[in-house]
Amino acid sequence: MRGHVLLTVFTLCMLCSGAKAQLNPNIYAKSCPYLVPIVRRQVMNALKADTRMAASLIRLHFHDCFVNGCDASVLLDGDDSEKLAIPNLNSARGFEVIDTIKAAVEYACPGVVSCADILTLAARDSVVLSGGPQWRVALGRTDGLVANQSSANNLPSPFEPLDAITAKFVAVGLNVADVVALSGAHTFEQAKCDVFSNRLFNFDGAGSPDATLETTLLSDLRTVCPAGGSGNQTAPLDRNSTYAFDNNYFKNLLEGKGLLSSDQILFSSDLAVNTTKRLVEAYSRSQYLFFRDFIRSMIKMGGITNLVNGSSGEVRKNCRRPKMGLSNTIALLLISNLMFGVLGNAQLTSDFYSTTCPNVTVIARGLLEQASRSDVRLTAQVMRLHFHDCFVNGCDGSVLLDAALADGVEGEKEAFQNAGSLGGFEVIDEIKTALENVCPGVVSCADILAITAEISVSLAGGPSWDVLLGRRDGRTANRDDAVAALPLGPDSLDILTTKFSEHNLDTTDLVALSGAHTFGRVQCAAITNRVNNFDGINGQSDPSVEPAFLQTLRRQCPRGGSPTALVNLDPTSPDSFDNDYFKNLQNNRGVLESDQILFSSRGAPTVPLVNRFAENQSEFFRIFARSMIKMGNVKTLTGTEGEIRRDCRRVN
Repeated sequence: MRGHVLLTVFTLCMLCSGAKAQLNPNIYAKSCPYLVPIVRRQVMNALKADTRMAASLIRLHFHDCFVNGCDASVLLDGDDSEKLAIPNLNSARGFEVIDTIKAAVEYACPGVVSCADILTLAARDSVVLSGGPQWRVALGRTDGLVANQSSANNLPSPFEPLDAITAKFVAVGLNVADVVALSGAHTFEQAKCDVFSNRLFNFDGAGSPDATLETTLLSDLRTVCPAGGSGNQTAPLDRNSTYAFDNNYFKNLLEGKGLLSSDQILFSSDLAVNTTKRLVEAYSRSQYLFFRDFIRSMIKMGGITNLVNGSSGEVRKNCRRPKMGLSNTIALLLISNLMFGVLGNAQLTSDFYSTTCPNVTVIARGLLEQASRSDVRLTAQVMRLHFHDCFVNGCDGSVLLDAALADGVEGEKEAFQNAGSLGGFEVIDEIKTALENVCPGVVSCADILAITAEISVSLAGGPSWDVLLGRRDGRTANRDDAVAALPLGPDSLDILTTKFSEHNLDTTDLVALSGAHTFGRVQCAAITNRVNNFDGINGQSDPSVEPAFLQTLRRQCPRGGSPTALVNLDPTSPDSFDNDYFKNLQNNRGVLESDQILFSSRGAPTVPLVNRFAENQSEFFRIFARSMIKMGNVKTLTGTEGEIRRDCRRVN
């Protein structure tokens, strides 16, 4: 306990005296009071999905601060992007995580927090969440306007000698002690064979391995990275505790088990004797000492030539590009208007937002993934919204509109098939708000529905596909149209086929899209007659229901029970997107009548399709993706038609 208290006091002193005076850990206390928990929650989510991401995020911060200072230049896209520099190309990662954090922060505090500060906070949280030390981050950086690929090509290299690496640290205001402490971040993460295989076979061109490399580790690494093998294979930088932030890295160096040459030379090179070796030994003995000095060096590195509030730089809305000047904005609007005027009824394309809102899918995925963790039903609900939208007046976002008779809007939400059963509107609102902060007036609500439908399926374990985009939003909704167009549980196969064919969807599309019932829930109101009074006279059940399953459904939806109680559409794997739905139909365990008739209607063309998808999940996934793309093209508004709603619940 005493050690933690001393560490905290040390950290506070460093923030008072060592960091730039303009940076302040409390700078967002009023303008974005929940910044720190927002960033930490997003980093935590990223680490749950990919344990390696912790090391990737701290590396982004390091590679940012060493080029033009800590100004988020490493995040910029473009011809001079630092991402294309040799040390970063196909190596630096975590950009999508920063995009997601930025979207969440913009949603809470638009235009306030820089990408550079987000990088700094994400690096700190990556360390903390991996078992490392905590410290308060000094904030107030602004974002640079340009990247510098040539400088990024001169980042410290794993192939360089100790004096060259030290010189690069000194050039940015750091010293030998910082070299050792910050190298300790290699206590987690992986490295590609490309960056250390020279040590295994032909070190320094001498035709033999690096003599400082411990023999057992050498043998193991030659198995992972054989001569002539793929340079993209990876090995852990710290084999003792690969994903934990601790001092094992330094213990490894004492045993000749540093993976990179630039690691091992801190202990084994001739230059290390009077410079870095003693620190390596000290940190190997005392994790507290390493943590203390690591904090000092991280704060020091975070203060390199900052652009601070009130000076040059900006607060980017999109971390991948600087804000556009007024002249560029006007030019873009003129080009957009010209294109819409020429194209009129433009075709949907997968890269529609590649320049106007390139992070649209990343932002939507981050927010939907976060929301679905607290409600597992959400993915199926969002998928259903897209379906119920496209079947009524086409894919125009009309299902999202609240009733507003003054505007001629009869809410489709009140239609019989939707009332009290649709969900997911709130997460669509969140995504729309986030996108409006980043790309105002650009992304339609109809496209958000199409994007989130694909994300929902993939998050549940189903297929992914290229979502075609460019829809615009309708200005009307009609409850009666929804009642007439949407399929119903008791619909016969002929009626279902007709409703699909009216949208140019065939029998294969009917069966494939019905497979979306492999996840989600249905209210008892939709099945109670089927299990308790199917004939409407004698209280008989639907004879197509397997007897044991009938009893299960009757227990879940008893006579006189709550009509809003929920039943799993797929009792086998209710929250996974798979082909169990079709296997259930083969066993007469379809929950809805409109599901079971796909298999129980003798001689119907749907039966062989059910069998085909039940036997081959990959085939189901392939056809489902094709049918989703096909459905997403139903009566779309494009070009100058419709509008881009600012609020998905009401027309502009």
